[in-house]
Amino acid sequence: MDAKITAVVPVCNGAATLGRAIDSALSQTLAPAQIVVVDDGSTDETPTVLSKYRNRITVVRQKRSGPSAARNAGVLASPPSEFVAFLDADDAWHPDMLRVLADTLKGDRVAVLAYSDVDAVDESGRGLAVQVVPEECAFAPSLNDLLRQWWPILPSAAVLRRDAYEEVGGFHASFRAPGFEDPYLWMQMREIGPFAYVNRRLATYCLPPAPARMEKYENGYKIFDQLVCDRYGVDGRRLIANVRHAFISAWGFEGLKALNAGDKYAARRAFRCALRYNAFDMRTLLRWARTFLPLRAALALSGGYVTRASSDSSLDGAARGLYG
Repeated sequence: MDAKITAVVPVCNGAATLGRAIDSALSQTLAPAQIVVVDDGSTDETPTVLSKYRNRITVVRQKRSGPSAARNAGVLASPPSEFVAFLDADDAWHPDMLRVLADTLKGDRVAVLAYSDVDAVDESGRGLAVQVVPEECAFAPSLNDLLRQWWPILPSAAVLRRDAYEEVGGFHASFRAPGFEDPYLWMQMREIGPFAYVNRRLATYCLPPAPARMEKYENGYKIFDQLVCDRYGVDGRRLIANVRHAFISAWGFEGLKALNAGDKYAARRAFRCALRYNAFDMRTLLRWARTFLPLRAALALSGGYVTRASSDSSLDGAARGLYG
């Protein structure tokens, strides 16, 4: 007998990609028992897109409360089910995604979550040469692994046992903006039971440019910092230190790229963003100060030119803990 899965799609001003996401949920070889789309205070054409699907989906509308509240509201609005899966409005599922991950959980009764790798695309839907799940992370993590670094488990590439999700209380209500709400949920669920990893790309994941991601997740990071340190003590502080270092490294990389492009003002802003995570990081302070020098001197003193071969994938390698 096929598993009963609730699919929840949170959306806020996602009219441009929402139809693709819903179509991918409707096209699953294992059809979800219900697709609940939560419109989290959209002001664009999202309602018009939703109207095209009529009786094929359930629509919940609420004042803007953030993706955590939207996902939780979608689950609350659905009838009982064995599993729940979340699909962000700018992502999409491959046709076998739900069947493969549900079968994985059916075959592993103790696992509380199954997840897969993804294909990364940019905001225009073009494929990116980015390995979201690197080889060294291509296995199901322990809680210690999750407390060592950000682990590449994406909401759109996971199927959860609903009873485990409900036992931990769903996504934490403190996260009222995107960013870090999912790794905190994974930690809580990993306390309950193990995960299962499927080494296949079963979803398409929209990966905006690194600066946009970092700015988007900044508020979530602050909440994550407090929750993790309060819950996990020394281990939590170690993880936060690693994530903080990742942000500093990533913003530093962006600053050097801007200098290489001749834009001292963008470089200064990037180094200033890095200083938000450690106002006394001496290397970043010096790089920021040098942006007031002539460009050639600033580049030479700040670590040299970033080569044209440097790419977003290089940044991910230097700052892997950033992308929760």
